[in-house]
Amino acid sequence: MHPCPVLLTRPQADAQRMVGTLREMGAQRVEVSPLLRIDPTGPPPEIAGGVILTSANAVAVLAGRSDLRGCPAWVVGPRTARLAEDIGLNVKGVAAQADTLVDLIPNDAPHLTHLRGEVSRGDIVGRLTRRGIVADERVVYRQTPLDLTASARALLRDGPVLVPLFSPRSARLFAMACPHDAVPNLRLLALSDAVAAECPVRPVGICETPDGAGMYALLKRRLTQIGG
Repeated sequence: MHPCPVLLTRPQADAQRMVGTLREMGAQRVEVSPLLRIDPTGPPPEIAGGVILTSANAVAVLAGRSDLRGCPAWVVGPRTARLAEDIGLNVKGVAAQADTLVDLIPNDAPHLTHLRGEVSRGDIVGRLTRRGIVADERVVYRQTPLDLTASARALLRDGPVLVPLFSPRSARLFAMACPHDAVPNLRLLALSDAVAAECPVRPVGICETPDGAGMYALLKRRLTQIGG
């Protein structure tokens, strides 16, 4: 077992999905302290043609909508794609990041609605509109900031801690929430350069690929290195 603990600050459901895998990698302690809570903003909107889904949180909003079976969808990430297919959507394209998703959408795409959170990146609708594709967006969930738990703060002060960070916003929230006297203990891992830019300390480990597989690979390497 590796003595260096891992602190997960993702939303609760996302963090819990990682716990078992990290323990299989040999992590002795995995602490969960979400810095964001996902709250739906209301019932899902009507869809005129197809959908753009940049996170699994947006897919959850559509669950139970039998009228959307076969609806074309362009999504970010393999997990989002699997969940979209599970509820009957016809996934036409899968990108690793929101910034590259636009390139997968053909000029003859139907009217597209981007279902997103209050905070998003990439200006997907603006870029599609400039290409002549009819697109709009709907905010279907909000990401409510949370503070670190007392247990997480104590863990950070106790010694070296691996902290994977998955978005620029979560990195900023962590920088604000982390106790100042715990900063020397941080061993931060960032999903991408954009995430690393918001991290409160250097150096930062950066995933070779900006996805879940890339983060797991980086975590495994760091656990092995720290565990000796």
